[in-house]
Amino acid sequence: MANWNTLHIFGFGDVQVIAKEGGKTKKAADLTKLQDVIDNVWASKPAGYAGAKEYHAINVFNGMFADWQGKTKEDKGYRVQYSSLDAVKLQALIDEVLA
Repeated sequence: MANWNTLHIFGFGDVQVIAKEGGKTKKAADLTKLQDVIDNVWASKPAGYAGAKEYHAINVFNGMFADWQGKTKEDKGYRVQYSSLDAVKLQALIDEVLA
């Protein structure tokens, strides 16, 4: 289990993990655990959020929060507290990216 700091999921197709042991970037298309994390952050959006399920980036800061950055200026994005996210799904993705 890696000691990670930040997870970046970029809308252009890359996923990056920054960890104490060194980071790594992989293509989203090569990751089987990615959609679970995207769906988890989306499901945790604030009530009434009207933006599309498209993103410029999703940034998860270990133990702190996740920021969903909307793909367009109209989709302003939102922040989810880390405690609202599924840590098991996050760790599975982190491990897959770092493998």
